[in-house]
Amino acid sequence: MSILYRYGSTYYINMTNRCPCRCTFCVRNETPRLGDADSLWLDHEPTVDEIIGEIRKVDLSKSREIVFCGYGEPTERFDDLKECARRIKEEFGKPVRLDTNGLGNLINGRDIVPEMEGLIDSVSISLNAPNEEEYLEVTKSRFGPGSYEAVLDFIKECRQRINGVTVSVVGGSISPESEEECSRMAREMNVAFRVR
Repeated sequence: MSILYRYGSTYYINMTNRCPCRCTFCVRNETPRLGDADSLWLDHEPTVDEIIGEIRKVDLSKSREIVFCGYGEPTERFDDLKECARRIKEEFGKPVRLDTNGLGNLINGRDIVPEMEGLIDSVSISLNAPNEEEYLEVTKSRFGPGSYEAVLDFIKECRQRINGVTVSVVGGSISPESEEECSRMAREMNVAFRVR
């Protein structure tokens, strides 16, 4: 079980396996590991102290940032995520990135973006599709209709409060035309776009 894993030179925090989506392309359907992780399937959700303890064990000198991203949606543990981010910034002085499906407001039943300000330096949000119909087909979000609009709102609000905002799609999971439409939407929202 890996709480912290390295992919390239960057360290990633795997704090939960819970996720409201069952994306058709999800890498966790294919393999238990990424980067140097032995397995990203957790036998328990680590405490904040356990997470910080794991970070203390590694050499962070080559890691440009520390990223919340594992085999689950980090905002499922949003309050713990905030506490971890605060302690990372205080103790290690590293920028913090959140990789998210953008459904954190629905998951937590409140607008979480204002609480991210000052703790999260950049955010990568899975846009996944150019419209709700394709989005639900690809992500199978348990929130159903309204999920896609929630993601768009989350992106726009992050853009107002966080400097580095990127939206992404998984290459080959949607048509080239849909991919291009997502790229256009990113330009319109004034955020970066990435095919992952």
